[in-house]
Amino acid sequence: MRKDIIYLLILLALVDITILMDIPILRQSIPFIFFNIVPGYLLVKIMRLDLELLEKSLLSAGLSISLLIFTGFLLNSTYPFISRPITIGPVVVALNILIFILLTGYYLRSEPSGEHKFNFEGTIFSPAMLSLALPVLTVIGSYLMNTYHINTVLLGVLLTIPIYMIILTLVRERLHHSAYPIALFNIGLSLLIMNGLPSSYLIGRDIHIEYYLFRTVLMNGHWSVSGAINNAYNACLSITILPAIYRLILDVPAVYIFKLYYGFIGAIMPLAVYLISERILKDRTMAFYAALLFIFQFSFIYILGWCRQLIALVFFSLAIMVLTSSLRRRDKKILFIIFMVSTVLSHYTTAYVFAILTILIPPVAWLIKRFSIGRPKRSYFFGVSVAVLFFVVVFAWYAQATGAPFNDAVKFFKTTFSSMADFFAVDMRNNAEQSVVGIGIAQLPNFMSVMIHDTVFLLIGVGFLSILFHRRDDISREYTAAILIAMGLLASFIILPFISKGYGGTRLFTQMLVILTPLFIMGIQELVSLLKRQSLKLPMILLVLVLLFSCVSYLNYHFAGIPYSYAYNSEGERRYEAFIFTSEVTAAKWLSSNGGNFTVNTDTFGYSRILQGFYNPPKLNTEFFTNETKREKGYIYLRWANVNRGLVFLDSPGRPPRFIGGKLKMDNVEPIGDYKNLIGDKDRIYDNGGAVILGGF
Repeated sequence: MRKDIIYLLILLALVDITILMDIPILRQSIPFIFFNIVPGYLLVKIMRLDLELLEKSLLSAGLSISLLIFTGFLLNSTYPFISRPITIGPVVVALNILIFILLTGYYLRSEPSGEHKFNFEGTIFSPAMLSLALPVLTVIGSYLMNTYHINTVLLGVLLTIPIYMIILTLVRERLHHSAYPIALFNIGLSLLIMNGLPSSYLIGRDIHIEYYLFRTVLMNGHWSVSGAINNAYNACLSITILPAIYRLILDVPAVYIFKLYYGFIGAIMPLAVYLISERILKDRTMAFYAALLFIFQFSFIYILGWCRQLIALVFFSLAIMVLTSSLRRRDKKILFIIFMVSTVLSHYTTAYVFAILTILIPPVAWLIKRFSIGRPKRSYFFGVSVAVLFFVVVFAWYAQATGAPFNDAVKFFKTTFSSMADFFAVDMRNNAEQSVVGIGIAQLPNFMSVMIHDTVFLLIGVGFLSILFHRRDDISREYTAAILIAMGLLASFIILPFISKGYGGTRLFTQMLVILTPLFIMGIQELVSLLKRQSLKLPMILLVLVLLFSCVSYLNYHFAGIPYSYAYNSEGERRYEAFIFTSEVTAAKWLSSNGGNFTVNTDTFGYSRILQGFYNPPKLNTEFFTNETKREKGYIYLRWANVNRGLVFLDSPGRPPRFIGGKLKMDNVEPIGDYKNLIGDKDRIYDNGGAVILGGF
């Protein structure tokens, strides 16, 4: 037997031993690495793909995650013949069968691969190794912040990142080519887990429902098409079956699958964007800056708050990476279809946007050929057959198998068309999209954020025009078509009413940046060419990126005296909203055990604490303080911010905090004292200092 097969079998045996014997530390790491790399690597070898190390690594990781989802879904399909298929025994057996099947194909289809040789002669690699300290310091800093409210280390990490960017720029001529991907992975990972590790519980809004559905799969031992709550979320296998598999093989607290391990998966995205940009820009340093633009986005840094989109965007970015590759057409289509189906199984909205791109690319590519827009090179990758297949997969999964996401999409488009009657109504557009055109700007930090984001939009627009009017024979028609469609989708969020309210524009922008990041660099190149000052290119890029980073990390608010980050500020609007205290969950658990079948009344963000403490979701009323007609008999749950800061969140804050009359005013937040007539005469039946439960209502 070939030595490489023997080595892989030995490695599989070691992984099984660490799981079955529950060896500390090893179980929490080795199975995650093995099952996130080896299955995809074997599939790459079976397909006989001749790839560079970075692309092979990215495809191996993406294909491995896809195979885990497919394997978990097939295993779950054995229910009820196997009463609890998503448990440790069946999962380990299924994963071993998967590896044996792939090893068989690997043995029959491939030859032993040669080692990748690294040539460091004349280059330096040490700057890349410095970036390894960023995630480590982030974990240490998060612990200090959670335990002792010491934010020095986290602020140090944030201030180090721009300095590190400048260092890499200064040594770029001697830098080894592998340094950029390593630096990008560690910067991306640091920012992701910095905003995932605060609190012992989960941080964000959507994540609490995602976690509840994930926990339901663990408790039931299988995934059900009709989930306990929010069927649209339940259709996403990325937050139900996939995390359950990780939890079972790793044996870590369930919350850390989302808080930490998904951060490592999310850090794959910037590397795919880097590879896409390198192919378009033909320059590794410029591709590095383009990937940093992707990282420095709100919807990337805080994406651990909606993990279903994180997994879907990983697949989407890998699909676009395949689109720009030089692989054979057959291999491109196979890989694209795998990532396409994986996106559909992971997140409905990301899949819908992806479907729009795929369906529109063939006709737009035909128009590009017809009118010679930009004169892109000929390509045969995309065709009507791929677009039709995408539509069939979307319809089969969302309309036939699960139902809820398709119904939500139909309702979304109906509302969008009906809202055209209110085309000029400001409140029909999201605040983020209004601020793009200068509406609703509050304080100087907010103004700075709007201006730097508008600058990025402008530079992307200039890059877009340069592709339209300059001859670029090295860009395929499909990629040019994808750029045109992406720009059209972004424009629709500004122009059309309701769309931005139905789905946040920042999240769409991040998805479209997978395609559009090279245009940011092209825009700056075009401007310096017009000014005939090439020496300004790097300073302009660094200036925009550093200012953008200060905005998305909320350092601009911090140094303006406005606490706005839940990661490194112990006070402030976002901390009061998102940070969950143990006392709040303890109160929810007490209510779950002693409260009976009554409605739980709370403010807008009380639901996240209650879901953490209840095994079965209670009847929740989050409009208790705002809607008299919805005040139902039951209990009043007051969380930490209500009790210890005297604040009630009436709705999600639509705008950043601002100073009014010398005092900091938070949007949609009022003093709890204004509601004494509502809660003042209620009996206090539970109080642990961090949460209070009132009865007699």
